[in-house]
Amino acid sequence: MARGGKFYAALGEKVGAQVRRREIREELTLGPTIRRLRERAGLTGAELSRRSGGIDPRTLSAIERGRIRNPSLERLQRIARGLGCLVSDLFTGAEMDLDRNYHHGNPRGVFQMEFPKWGLKVVSATPPIPEFFCGKLILAPQRKVTGELLSRPSPLFLEVVIGRIEVEVEKESLTLSEGENLFFNGRLAHSFRNLLSRESTLWLVTAPSFFHS
Repeated sequence: MARGGKFYAALGEKVGAQVRRREIREELTLGPTIRRLRERAGLTGAELSRRSGGIDPRTLSAIERGRIRNPSLERLQRIARGLGCLVSDLFTGAEMDLDRNYHHGNPRGVFQMEFPKWGLKVVSATPPIPEFFCGKLILAPQRKVTGELLSRPSPLFLEVVIGRIEVEVEKESLTLSEGENLFFNGRLAHSFRNLLSRESTLWLVTAPSFFHS
């Protein structure tokens, strides 16, 4: 039987590279934010150029597309005036555009990983960041994942979405049905077992995540 520690280590290995790539790639860029605010205001590039005190439309387009990555403060002030906002609003909007700060998801999740060895599929509802994880564990019929969860203290919350799961924490065994949940210290030894002859699904929430960069 596979030990849970290996399972979480495998998760970390699979996602760790994504975490590092995102941290390198995700830097504050104002261009997409300016474009989004312009479109939300119903303005064309030419209209915003006029409202911004005659900024060349080609320059505005280059800023929006990221070809000009560090516009001067004077240009930003003009653009903000044309949009009817403050320069600080542009930076706040850009912060919101970063996945680590704001993410609008869907039922497919951000990414999925399959572990046939353990009869398990992981569907992450959140971007792969070290600080937090929320997603689904889909366990195959009659399969069990066992062992220690994390190598350091971390709160863990899980809830059965579909099916019935037996959760063992240290020496205590609990059977959770749909809608029931459990919260415990992530350092405690534990296991998950699907009691049904069909897939069962758990929501899993932990902070920090087991995805380490």
